[in-house]
Amino acid sequence: METTNTLTVKCPRLGCPSTLLRPHAAQLVLRPQIVLPEFGQTFERGPSMEAPETNNKDEWFWRVAQVMDFENIGVSHTANDGSKYLSCADCDIAPLGIQTAGDSVELLIASSRISYSK
Repeated sequence: METTNTLTVKCPRLGCPSTLLRPHAAQLVLRPQIVLPEFGQTFERGPSMEAPETNNKDEWFWRVAQVMDFENIGVSHTANDGSKYLSCADCDIAPLGIQTAGDSVELLIASSRISYSK
């Protein structure tokens, strides 16, 4: 059974209004081999903002087929391993997820690094 997001996926930063995914836009997948770096800001805009705490044990991800399936997402330059990190396009909090490299490219947002709304 394939599970899709039933709620709107939002940026986790308090005060950021950004919508990342509309309901039913992504599938929930288990990817225990993916390790995301700790939260950090790619760019600083205005006063410093605190990032949410994370335990760095992200295993469940929301997967989309292509970058255009997102409502609002930022994509980093290519990392040394060929992957790219995903961020909020409004406040630049990152990484929220990853675009994997290799033969089977996936766009994944960590379910533990986002917030949800109806």
